[in-house]
Amino acid sequence: MPGPLRILTVVGARPQFIKAAALTRAIDGPFAGRIHQTVLHTGQHYDADMSEVFFRELGSRGPDLHLGGAEGDVSRFGRMMDGVERTIADVSPDVLLVYGDTRSTLAGAMAASRMGVPVAHVEAGLRSFDNAMPEEENRVLTDHASSWLFCPTATAVAHLVKEGLVDAPGIPSVRRPRVLNVGDVMLDNALFFRKAAGSRRVLDDLGLRGADFAVATIHRAGTADDPRILGRIFEAFGALYERTRVRVIVPLHPRTRKTLGAAYVEPKGVLIIPPIGYLDMLALVDASRFVLTDSGGLQKEAGFLGKRAVILRENTEWVELLGPGGSVLAGIDPDSIMTAAMGMFQQADIAMASAFGDGHAAEGICQELLRVA
Repeated sequence: MPGPLRILTVVGARPQFIKAAALTRAIDGPFAGRIHQTVLHTGQHYDADMSEVFFRELGSRGPDLHLGGAEGDVSRFGRMMDGVERTIADVSPDVLLVYGDTRSTLAGAMAASRMGVPVAHVEAGLRSFDNAMPEEENRVLTDHASSWLFCPTATAVAHLVKEGLVDAPGIPSVRRPRVLNVGDVMLDNALFFRKAAGSRRVLDDLGLRGADFAVATIHRAGTADDPRILGRIFEAFGALYERTRVRVIVPLHPRTRKTLGAAYVEPKGVLIIPPIGYLDMLALVDASRFVLTDSGGLQKEAGFLGKRAVILRENTEWVELLGPGGSVLAGIDPDSIMTAAMGMFQQADIAMASAFGDGHAAEGICQELLRVA
């Protein structure tokens, strides 16, 4: 192929900004001149706390192009697809690359399919087997529209094989995709940024230096959009403090804050703070006793830092974190949350999760795209 490989990367949500930082480091570093990347931001997460801060603090170039718009707009998905199609027509990429399982991911993959551009899906093969989760639909449809399926674990590869997506030699296509276990780009970032996170001031600013605390996040539709469920989860956090004197620090997603309402007063021992950047979150998790979360990404980040997690869901796509991985599914019942959290006090920190590669997933992805594109 004459000239560098042209990649159009579509991102739109906080986890994707973080994942994209690993690929951008590789593209701008060891693969400089061989790969040219254009980053398109769909506007799914559009405010500074959920968007610009991540590009800025990770030392990553901001998006080259931005579709704008608002997260809550019901017509947003169709407009995302239209915007991606227009961008494809303008920049003529060789490959469109997407991450994870958001609406932006699916919009990018569907637009590329309509325009005849092959799709590379980073974090392919994840399955929670919960069809009520929008993310499950997004990830399944994206996988089946992709020519490169870059899986973070062996389990993810096995899921794809069961669906008939088997690694095939030759030029990748939707019918004959490359299916590869490259490891997890989130591990790349955790290892790369852990030292920098240690110098952040967030612990001092929150008065947590040397304190005993847990970190919690809640943002999924099944929990964040129901005031009754959300209130009971916060009651469980308060009960945990009353019993153990371990404070629960909750960087609150905007949709969760909206559900609680501006007048909500958190229980004693629970500290709600605004959304924080990736490095501050790494610092908090690294200094915490354990994590409580419905986030797939934070489950992993905890494991990468040797911390256990109480997973506020009935299932997880990251089964490697369960059992010997140190994390527990608790669902959203307060008694179950309390039981799982109390179990964390009986166990020491865990070894860093080992099923997610060696911290060089981004380089492997770049090498593979250059090899066969």
